[in-house]
Amino acid sequence: MAEDKKRIIIAESLPEEEEKFLTLPELTPEEEQELEDQASNDADESPEPLFSEVAADEKKFPPLNLSEVDEETASMVISSSDLFKTCYLPDKTELQERNLKTRHDILVGDHCDIGYGLYGEDIVISELSTMHGDVVAEGDLRIDNFCEVFGTVLCNGDAYLGEGVKIHGKLNVGGNLDIGDNVVIDKEFKAYGDIAIRNPMPVVLYLLLYVMTMLHLEGEEAARKRVESLISEANSAPLVLPPKTAMDLRYFAVPTPMEIGSNCRLHGNIRAQSVKIRKDTTLFGSVQASQRVKLGPRTAIHGDVVGQNIRVERGADVLGDVAGKTVWLHEDARVSGVIKATEGLTIGHAEGK
Repeated sequence: MAEDKKRIIIAESLPEEEEKFLTLPELTPEEEQELEDQASNDADESPEPLFSEVAADEKKFPPLNLSEVDEETASMVISSSDLFKTCYLPDKTELQERNLKTRHDILVGDHCDIGYGLYGEDIVISELSTMHGDVVAEGDLRIDNFCEVFGTVLCNGDAYLGEGVKIHGKLNVGGNLDIGDNVVIDKEFKAYGDIAIRNPMPVVLYLLLYVMTMLHLEGEEAARKRVESLISEANSAPLVLPPKTAMDLRYFAVPTPMEIGSNCRLHGNIRAQSVKIRKDTTLFGSVQASQRVKLGPRTAIHGDVVGQNIRVERGADVLGDVAGKTVWLHEDARVSGVIKATEGLTIGHAEGK
């Protein structure tokens, strides 16, 4: 297979934004009003569902015949769903120096540049993404067209590699292996099941199955049964990295809001539209958001926190500076550095108000 190498098409990386730490981005009057409304109606600590449940009489999409759905239709359905609109890290996620680990499924959007290894249950990597570490899936693994992995790929279940995938390390598959055209594996590979050289189901269609299950959309009964076999934890939210996510040893940057669960341990500087961190999470790095930042109870931030509207709950500890237009600080929270609040600092004691 390695002898029959063909040209691999790799998408050009997007230019990085200028680094602007501890500077407040300008907002439009409409955005400022939205921030004021959010501050006056702060959400409580009950988890918000990642996927909106669709009522029977309010379906966004008509019943789908999956055998007739093409990739363009599937992409449209996925883009209009809630699947990639928020970067979500489930409870007990660990972002170590080299690896992003979770006990949940992992969904990676297209055109991502991930400088860490991925460890999860079922792992889905969308097209034109680059992985700079190992990819380890306890369940199934799907890598879409023209992705590149600079590491070893291990999969205990079945593996599906789309067209033009390039793996610079080893490939070890515990189940069946389906591969598309022009797949290149630099080192040895092993598959303990059947090996089929063909174009497997595109990842975008697989994601459509995922969306249909999470949103309880109507579909063919046979498709539902197949989804149940593909998805290990259909009722638990997966770890989601939206399209164009960039992760390296300096930054964890996403173009969407970010929500981090409880009892997580993370390394890196976070950049997002907004950041919400639940309780008992430790971050060794800074937080910068163009909108709102909320730090849950007993959260520890080993760095600076920058945003428009900042809320620090009881027992949270910021070992750095805090800069925002408005800052709400619980009387039992701690900030080791300088607090800059251009439009007011409030010291309070009521949580979730």
